Amino acid sequence: MSGESRTYATYQEFCGNLEQPWVTRISEAVDWTQQETTRDQACIEAVLDTIGVPSASILHVGVGNSKFAQRFASRARRIDGLTVHQNEKTRADALGLPNYHVYILNKYSPGFVTVITNTYDFIIDNNLASFACCKHHFSVMFENYLRALTFHGQILTCQIGMDAYHGDFGWVMTYADLVSLERQL
Repeated sequence: MSGESRTYATYQEFCGNLEQPWVTRISEAVDWTQQETTRDQACIEAVLDTIGVPSASILHVGVGNSKFAQRFASRARRIDGLTVHQNEKTRADALGLPNYHVYILNKYSPGFVTVITNTYDFIIDNNLASFACCKHHFSVMFENYLRALTFHGQILTCQIGMDAYHGDFGWVMTYADLVSLERQL
């Protein structure tokens, strides 16, 4: 299906790999340690600036260059991050921010519940469907996110990021898809 746009509504139900979603594809993902902050990430950060994050706990999915943590660490109580890249974790650890902890973890992994034991006021994920291999693992991720949110917590994403996918590395989600998910959940 390379080169063809897939939406949530048309994506396969189950990839057949219960324990390790995208195990063969994840190593092909981009290392963002040396990249500039993306437009979608900048939009999310601008929203956080308007909301304010004093004493907030934040889960940042896809830490990339860790500039998000550098920007918000002094204002947030805690920032935990997820990455699938050792380079991104190494960069994050080298910053030495006391309230910033990064885990190498696939957001679709069933192991999420044993690694991520904190709750968060905000979960930041620029593209909810990136590296989604099927609706089953997407649902697992969403259930994990909902479990990890505080009572009034919010998941922040950006349509720019939701429109960006890498061929077979996920699918496009529209605003209508998100509204449909909200109704289901």
